[in-house]
Amino acid sequence: MESRLGAKCIPSDRISKKICFIMNNITETNLKRQVDEVTSIVPHHLTRWLAESLLRRVASEPNLHELYAEFVTLIAAHYSNFETFTLELLTKEIDRILKLPVIDPFHGKTLKHLGAFLGRLTIARDIPLCVDIKSLIYTAFKNKPDSLDYIIPFISQILKNTKYSYSIKPSDPWVKEILQVVKELHHITTKLPIQFEVELLFTSLECNMNELNSAFYLRRAK
Repeated sequence: MESRLGAKCIPSDRISKKICFIMNNITETNLKRQVDEVTSIVPHHLTRWLAESLLRRVASEPNLHELYAEFVTLIAAHYSNFETFTLELLTKEIDRILKLPVIDPFHGKTLKHLGAFLGRLTIARDIPLCVDIKSLIYTAFKNKPDSLDYIIPFISQILKNTKYSYSIKPSDPWVKEILQVVKELHHITTKLPIQFEVELLFTSLECNMNELNSAFYLRRAK
C-alpha cells in the first residue's frame, strides 16, 4: 500500500526496525507476547504510524489477515484509538483506489486484500458496514465498466466475512439486496471472470443463486 496517508509522527530508526522485526516474526503462538513488546516500545503518539505500517502488510499478505485482525484487537486494548485509526486509514486507501481513473491489476489485487480485511474488522465482528455497495456497483457499471473486474472481487471478499458473523448473514436485507444486484450483473455481463467470481461468492456463502430473485437495478443505467 502506498504511503499516501502518512502519519505526521515518525518513529526513530530504532523503533521502526524493532517493529519491523516483530511483525516479520509474529505468529499465533507468540502473538500476545509480541503485542506486549510492541506496546512497550511504541508511545501513544505513534499509534497512527503503527496502524499504517500494519495496513501495508495487510495489502500484500492476505494469508495473515486473521492474525492481523487479532493483532488489532489486542493492540486496541492498550491504545483505545488504534482500531479507529486502522479503519480510518483502511477506508481512505480503499476510497483512493476506487477513485483512480483506471484500476490496474496491482491496485486491483490491493483492493481485494483490503476489502477482505475491512470485512474481517467489521462484518465478521457483527459491525454493520456503512458503505453503499449497490451504488458502487451501479456507478462502476455505468461509468467505468472495466473497473468491475476488480470491484466485484473486492465486494466478494467483504461479503465472504458473513460466514464469521452471528448476525450479518446472506438473509440480512442489506446483504440480500447486494446479492440480488450481483446476480443481475452475472446475467447481463459478458465477462467470464466476473461471472465466475459471482458464482464463487454464492458458493462460499452457501447460497443457491437460482433461488434468489434478480434485481432490476443495473439495467436502469442503460
